[in-house]
Amino acid sequence: MSEAVGRSLDDAIARVDDFFDGVFAPLEEWLPPLRTRVSGWIDDESFTGAQLAALVEEDVTRMLDNAERPLYGAGYCASDAVVTEGNPLAWWQGPERSLLASSTFGPGQAAIDLVRLEWYRVPAATGERHVAGPFVDYLCSNEITITSALPVEVDGRFCGVICADVIVASLERVLLPRVAELVDATLVNLGGRVVVSTDPGYETGDRYLGADPESGIDALVAAGSAPDGVRIARSARYPFALIGSGAGAN
Repeated sequence: MSEAVGRSLDDAIARVDDFFDGVFAPLEEWLPPLRTRVSGWIDDESFTGAQLAALVEEDVTRMLDNAERPLYGAGYCASDAVVTEGNPLAWWQGPERSLLASSTFGPGQAAIDLVRLEWYRVPAATGERHVAGPFVDYLCSNEITITSALPVEVDGRFCGVICADVIVASLERVLLPRVAELVDATLVNLGGRVVVSTDPGYETGDRYLGADPESGIDALVAAGSAPDGVRIARSARYPFALIGSGAGAN
């Protein structure tokens, strides 16, 4: 594969980094004032999900209205240190800015174990921001989605996550014009799942050929190139890599 193709892959993965920098920017701006407010809510044994939604709706609506990236939804999913009753998910989505149905996270049989959800579980475990997906968001949009999440911590206590959703179709519109300049280029997450691709053999959600079910593409990245000579450009800041498998640039 030519050096020109390698540079094109590097340029394209830099665009991916820039895109997600823009997704995280409004979350990072919101986090400090939210953390201050949350410090007054924790350990209130009567704090409800409805109260949470009322107190953060204006912040989330403003973020969605002003975001420079095509955000489909955003919100705050609180831990039980904050919300002791009702739906802990204060999350709005879609053109109508609809609040998610509380029944999804309600008590009893409708309750959902938040730790099963990657966008909640990983920031809770690591204390670091995380990008989850692509996955079909059966809880919210029913679309193939990527969720970017920041942990909310107060005095060392995990108080939930704030998140922004991007529909993969929106990501395609931003990235494919650049990726399409390459032959058979495929953006994958580090688990080896395809995000977008110009290779007709792949669709979003497919596992990239050769990606190990356990280690994803780590082995390919460590080798610097796959056995068949394809080149890999890995994001420096996000869990994505761009794989070029064609004979040359268009």
